[in-house]
Amino acid sequence: MCGSAATWTERIAPLDGGGAIRRQRALTALLANAPSPRLRRVAAAPWPGGGWRLTAPDGLRFARSLDEAVALLTGRYGPLVAADPGDASTTACLEAGASPHALAVWAAALRHAGFTATVTTARFTLTVSPADAHVAAPPPGAAHETVRVAAAGARSLVRYLEIADGKQRTNQS
Repeated sequence: MCGSAATWTERIAPLDGGGAIRRQRALTALLANAPSPRLRRVAAAPWPGGGWRLTAPDGLRFARSLDEAVALLTGRYGPLVAADPGDASTTACLEAGASPHALAVWAAALRHAGFTATVTTARFTLTVSPADAHVAAPPPGAAHETVRVAAAGARSLVRYLEIADGKQRTNQS
């Protein structure tokens, strides 16, 4: 079901007026700074009902949801995000005020890149893994917005969120 409020990305950031454009900006920023040169040549545009139109040199593709679009891109061209091999961190603080739409795009990219992570904000706790993703209530008294990654690379992965959110313009890895 396209645009269903039951999907985990919609629970983070509902597709309200302007939401699709904010997600497009976040996905475009991640694509422009992706580790793979093939991904940098892909253009993404929202499609009515929560879907995506993906244009690449090798053809046009459609996905019914953000999660499906990121899965398709990752499967065809490689992950949208990659941890820096020199980054041993497993926890990183999120910059306050990260756009929920950028967070949804980034979390989908993490999930399909094979990372298991827990993102805690004042509004929700998001757990993503290659097998599943779900949103729950935050723990009582969640003081800091944080990312906890099962393997190393938390700080370098948070830089991709800053890119998706428009707070960092270039990939320094």
